Amino acid sequence: MILLRHARRRGFTLIELLVVIAIIAILIGLLLPAVQKVRDAAARMKCSNNLKQLSLATIGAADTYNSKLPPSVGLYPSDGNPAPNNSNGGLFLHILPFIEQNNLQKASLSNPDPDGRNGNNPTYSQWTAPIQNSKVPIFPCPSDHTFGTSGNGNGRTSYGVNGQIFRHNYNWGGVGLSRFPASIPDGTSNTIFFTEKLQYTYNCTGCCNNYNDNFWPDWGPIISSSDCSQPTGIAAMFQTNTQGIPSAADGNRASSDHTGGINTALGDGSVRFVSGSVSPAMWWAAMTPAGGETLNW
Repeated sequence: MILLRHARRRGFTLIELLVVIAIIAILIGLLLPAVQKVRDAAARMKCSNNLKQLSLATIGAADTYNSKLPPSVGLYPSDGNPAPNNSNGGLFLHILPFIEQNNLQKASLSNPDPDGRNGNNPTYSQWTAPIQNSKVPIFPCPSDHTFGTSGNGNGRTSYGVNGQIFRHNYNWGGVGLSRFPASIPDGTSNTIFFTEKLQYTYNCTGCCNNYNDNFWPDWGPIISSSDCSQPTGIAAMFQTNTQGIPSAADGNRASSDHTGGINTALGDGSVRFVSGSVSPAMWWAAMTPAGGETLNW
């Protein structure tokens, strides 16, 4: 009779377990930065696409309304005078039909205009619940660490409107509408239309209505506006790496949570990532539509 000996199973020693754990920890340490870079790149791409849609929608609005660009705030498409079926509010309200938000625009129709700036006419108004409680998919940037911390994100955005192009358009306030492309002699490919601007900033005293939480139905997204006495020239330089809730960003200027720079949408519908190393003078040259500067960024 043959007896079979059963081999004794040998378990892991404590040292072997520690070695395995150490290897796993090293691998995780190596992978995490790569995963974070992928996430950052995806967020930057999404943000870039949002800005592109904003710029193309604005160009589409101008093409529809005899080259008239929407104002940063005011009536549209009339030249500041009350008229039936104007929209009354900020630029993002005016471009809703051009970003596939027709139903949201229709929901804002009031008769007469709630604040009277469009007279007693039927008006697509900012002062309506559907607009002020809306969450438009392309209005937040996924990298904006402040988004949703004020107003739950309702009626808010992570983007800014270049106040050097998009102006005030009420008949009592003057200025009027810019024309596309006639009002941009520097060239649409050399002029910024939109930039990033964190939703919740510590200050926006020059924003005319003190919107430090980037309220898009009205004048919240405006930056670098002479109409609002906001910083211009080299003082308008964009801000990055702003932390905190609210952020340390000044709401009168562009700001971004992306590493190394900021996304911008130009007047030709293209998008450019501007490095944080660009000079303030060059940034301002890109913000002004008629300065005659040559860009080298």
